[in-house]
Amino acid sequence: MKFSLEATNANQIISYDDNQVIISPEKQTYSIQLGSSLIVTPDQIISPAKITDISKLSEEDISYLHTLEPEIIIFTAGPIIPRPKAEIIARLAKKSIGVESMTLGSACRTYNLLALEDRRVMLVISLI
Repeated sequence: MKFSLEATNANQIISYDDNQVIISPEKQTYSIQLGSSLIVTPDQIISPAKITDISKLSEEDISYLHTLEPEIIIFTAGPIIPRPKAEIIARLAKKSIGVESMTLGSACRTYNLLALEDRRVMLVISLI
């Protein structure tokens, strides 16, 4: 699916399908394959990401995500809605980080909207 975007300096997802996400960072376009994990924030693209299985986040993973300073994290695993364990959500909430889990399409659209609002959103894509 392709998106129509407003001009922004934030990393924006311009399209996605089952095999790739196309990101426009600062008016450039390139493809990142979903074969490995990926983290996208308005100002960073981390690929491959250290996190590979959202359901098994460790304390080290949570600390790593916290260092990227998100206010909300959106987890996706392609067509699957990943379910982080309740204790992981609670640990992130204690750090004042909101957590959402969505399919890839919903996650990409939500990420773009929040990034356009200058929110500190983080999209974590992981194929399980």
